[in-house]
Amino acid sequence: MQRRFFLKSGSASAVALALAACGGGGGGGGGGADSSAGATGSSLATGASTTRNAASGPNSYPFGSRLDAYVAGVLPTSASKDQMDAAVRSSYDAWKAHGLVDVPTVSGGKALRFGTSGDYLTVSEGMGYAMLITVLMAGHDPQARNLFDGLLKTVRARPAYSIPAGNGGQYLMDWRLTIDGSSTDAAGGGWNAMDGDLDIAMALLMADRQWGSTGTWNYRQEGINTINALKSWNMKPDGTTKGMSTANVSRTSDYMISHFRAFKRATGDSLWDLAVDRAYWLVNYMQNTYSPNCGLMPDFIVQTDTSTPIPSPGYMGDFVATEGYYYANAQRNPWRYATDYVTSGDSRWADVCTKLVNFIQRDTNGNPAIISAGYHLDGAAMDRSYSPEGMIGPMLCGAMVNGQFQTFLNSLWNWNAGNFTTDYYDSELQLLPMIVASGNWWNP
Repeated sequence: MQRRFFLKSGSASAVALALAACGGGGGGGGGGADSSAGATGSSLATGASTTRNAASGPNSYPFGSRLDAYVAGVLPTSASKDQMDAAVRSSYDAWKAHGLVDVPTVSGGKALRFGTSGDYLTVSEGMGYAMLITVLMAGHDPQARNLFDGLLKTVRARPAYSIPAGNGGQYLMDWRLTIDGSSTDAAGGGWNAMDGDLDIAMALLMADRQWGSTGTWNYRQEGINTINALKSWNMKPDGTTKGMSTANVSRTSDYMISHFRAFKRATGDSLWDLAVDRAYWLVNYMQNTYSPNCGLMPDFIVQTDTSTPIPSPGYMGDFVATEGYYYANAQRNPWRYATDYVTSGDSRWADVCTKLVNFIQRDTNGNPAIISAGYHLDGAAMDRSYSPEGMIGPMLCGAMVNGQFQTFLNSLWNWNAGNFTTDYYDSELQLLPMIVASGNWWNP
């Protein structure tokens, strides 16, 4: 169970809400690149050009086109590009058929279903995943834009109403909706979850590149509106993400580095440069101070207002005991960090991932199926009773940062392609990393 706590109008008071998530859900919200590429292994180039394609219009970046070459990292060599594309298309089709549903209370609205039973239809985290996936799969799915617009319609119909308009609440999403798609005080309470809104903002910028912004929605402006709201509500002036029960709690899986860079390009706001640097400092400090032999990082960091932040002792972020472990939130980090490395070449994130993947490869002897569902920061496994798709999927990207992991990377690709699930959270944490590992990620 994951619990999310949110600040009321920036104060220290909080509202507690519980989220039972398949594989762990993660919650909450609100908070100078080295261009060395230096990796070895399979070809770094995955497209025709290293220059970001600036064209906009109908499917300007169709799935499989690989218009932007990755500038660093390695790709799986156990499957050809065509084979990887086929695996992604098949996985997407299964994901779409299982997960995308109509919203009863939003005419024309779509949602990514949170589960097959229970009181809740969706969460903003899932809406962000779905928007990223659909914009990336345009060119394979002729309905991608219609689906994206249906998701966006739901996002904007369900704003974070407890956040003042002066802080951009109308451009952030209520983090959890009831089974009929309504917002209620007993469900999301009108508070946002930073991870969901970060992905929503990124997907909107990508939609502008993919389809342009002259149709029903001005995607670019909607994205900038959400970026500015995130800055107002979820960020400190020094670039630290903030939120949950106090402003000095920061979740490591909110460090979406390639998003931050895209936000800087879209707005010109130097805060997002600070966010990149601050995220690296915090993660590097956690690895070197609290997990020097394993390179792990906790779900949550606390005391971020000091020079000596610490892993959460528990009950300060999602309000569970496991917040100081590499677990249901931090498991996303190799996907987020490595995605930035292969597209930016910022070697700091290769270093972060190399420390982590070295340990995981050593811990499993290169067998993805026995990765633990979580780890204490000293490397002690938490649960090996099953193969956790949501943990194994993001590790696929982590292994892309260095050619020394080529064999492990191939095993990770083969395992994910052969063991794809449609269960919420695990499914998205396989599909999005598979898109990245196949060379099909791109930035706006």
